[in-house]
Amino acid sequence: MSDSSSSTPTSQASTKVPSNASPLVEGHKGLKKRAVERASTGSAISRDIFLFLVAFRILNALSIRTFFQPDEYFQSLEPAWQIAFGEDSGAWITWEWRHHLRSSIHPYIFAAVYWIAARFAELIHLNQIYRAELLLATPKLLQACIAAAGDYHTWKLGERVYGRGSQQAWATLALTVCSAWQWFASTRTLSNCVETTLTVIALEAWPWQWSMELGERETHLKEDVLQGTGSDGSAESDESEGSEQNENPSHSEDEDNEAMVRSIDSFLKPDGKREPELKLQRSLLLAALACILRPTNILIWACLAAFTLFRRARRDEIVVMKWSRTPVIISRTWPALRANREEQHIFVKEALICGPLMLFISTLFDKAFYKQWTFPPFKFLYFNIAQSLAVLYGRNRWDYYFTEGFPLLLTTYLPFGIIGLYKGLRANSSASSSASSTLIRPQLATAAIIVPLILSLISHKEVRFICPLLPILHVLAASPLTSFSQPALPSSPSRIPPWSSYRPTLLPFLLLLNILIALFTTQYHQPAPLAVMDYLRHEHELYYLTQPPKAAHLPPAATNMTVGFLMPCHSTPWRSHLVHPGIKAWALGCEPPAHLAPNEREDYRDEADQFYDSPISFLETNLGHPKSRRSKLGTKMPQGPLGADIAKGAWDGKSGKKIWPEYLVFFEGLEGVIGHAVGSAGYGECWRGWNSYFHDDWRRRGDVVVWCLRAREHLSGRGRMLGKG
Repeated sequence: MSDSSSSTPTSQASTKVPSNASPLVEGHKGLKKRAVERASTGSAISRDIFLFLVAFRILNALSIRTFFQPDEYFQSLEPAWQIAFGEDSGAWITWEWRHHLRSSIHPYIFAAVYWIAARFAELIHLNQIYRAELLLATPKLLQACIAAAGDYHTWKLGERVYGRGSQQAWATLALTVCSAWQWFASTRTLSNCVETTLTVIALEAWPWQWSMELGERETHLKEDVLQGTGSDGSAESDESEGSEQNENPSHSEDEDNEAMVRSIDSFLKPDGKREPELKLQRSLLLAALACILRPTNILIWACLAAFTLFRRARRDEIVVMKWSRTPVIISRTWPALRANREEQHIFVKEALICGPLMLFISTLFDKAFYKQWTFPPFKFLYFNIAQSLAVLYGRNRWDYYFTEGFPLLLTTYLPFGIIGLYKGLRANSSASSSASSTLIRPQLATAAIIVPLILSLISHKEVRFICPLLPILHVLAASPLTSFSQPALPSSPSRIPPWSSYRPTLLPFLLLLNILIALFTTQYHQPAPLAVMDYLRHEHELYYLTQPPKAAHLPPAATNMTVGFLMPCHSTPWRSHLVHPGIKAWALGCEPPAHLAPNEREDYRDEADQFYDSPISFLETNLGHPKSRRSKLGTKMPQGPLGADIAKGAWDGKSGKKIWPEYLVFFEGLEGVIGHAVGSAGYGECWRGWNSYFHDDWRRRGDVVVWCLRAREHLSGRGRMLGKG
């Protein structure tokens, strides 16, 4: 198509249908009627599906009782708490934030809901106990909505690939709703979960048709119209045009024809601010935001941009072999720019606008948070790749993402995911595939392979780093799942596969297995780190926020409650679950040796390592010998050095002196060590919580145990009795 034809818009006054568009316009009235009917029905279904997903994910978020990753709290909720309530609110700001490695946009999202919840609690005069419960719930509700948006657009991406209302699209929705990993992780406040939602929304808005040659697009457009969708996979334009046609009975056939031609031209000749370009802007903005949150997300968009801008050029040459004088055909392939230079210009222009715009917005947020100009994506890559600090948190095999990552993400869907990847890579050679499927699936499959391959070059690996690929894997797995769930119809009985009779029972079994995995990981595997925070918060609410009944022999409740965590660093949430600023707590740190050269880091031992190397020696050196707290009933707690040193203690990850607290929290394996260390200081067990059947870290095995001062326990028991009386 020439530049002149692409740059000349169709006249709105003209009613003449160009001859080259006649194959597309032929029979369009019936197609548009069907499209309008599907659009009105589809709009109601889409609304109902989204509302169901929101309710489903809210239930999901509020029912999770287990601990997964400390980053769920320390990379989002802790800085958000500081933004919302100030630097003296007790939030633990880890080393990553002090070194400016993280974008502050993600915490600002949760800071906004914290601030709104606090203002609402103040407006309706909620007491401190109900206010704490509200602050616990609001981030979960927000993340549930974000996860629901990801599920919804995964379904919509399935519709773009397979067609609206197709069985494969519904299978995509079923896969994401019934995914054990999604139930376990999608409603957690990890930046990877927000990254996943941003990625799939951007993928759904991506201009896939721009990676087609112009001659292939008429077939693609015909299929979209037959399915009741527009060129972008949506039916809004058809619905609006149909409503106008119904309202105006005198709508002429020529006007109807010309509206169809304008729709075709807007797809084939992107000129001005038409819908594909607007969706490209939205896609690029969301992709840029995802890359700011997690810089490695750029790998996905590099793959897709290569498909959009380049094609594989091929030339066959006949070469005569010197030794045999035999002619041989040699095919040469190389990347070449696609023919439509106008689309290339639009793509590059929008990328150069949307990317810097999002970077500028992010820089403003970071300036407000860090109080100086900084660029976290660069520092993130510098610390984790150039300085290799990420390896301090573990090394993994090179094939981790393929042998452990994909199985964890897909669980029982793994066979369908593998087949979907294989068929996606070979979709170009499939004559039975639709134009949309043939176009999009190879690009998705290529990204799903290339991204983990590149990430495998980094020593430190975690399954959540490839979470943005899960919607892609669900879309690709939908086609094999649909084929598997349909009854086999062979041409002769002898060709019936021997395992086909197990199909009716196998799928329910896989679903039940997924449900069991989801329940185990969210209810029974590591619930103690969250339960112990609830216990400590309720202890504070019972004995520090509430004064006991006035009695001559009972003192008023102390102002501050002190807690020490003798556990591997970041084994529990922090201020987002303790809530009350009156809970003064310290824990063992694990700051990486950012100040040391790479060859000096092998012998580095952080504070948690030093404690587990020699617990008794560490406690004697850093805390000293605990003074006896056995006292007569009525002695005010805390007392002595505890009250004097509380202002300069190492609370909330800050530097300072650790002091013996009223409550000690540790894993079951340390009971003998702690008992020997505290001697006759008056500590005794006051709470124990089940944690897990197994754990890959020996330090975290067994129950979580809380010891508290017996004098405090006796005083609390007397207070309970008086309260009941």
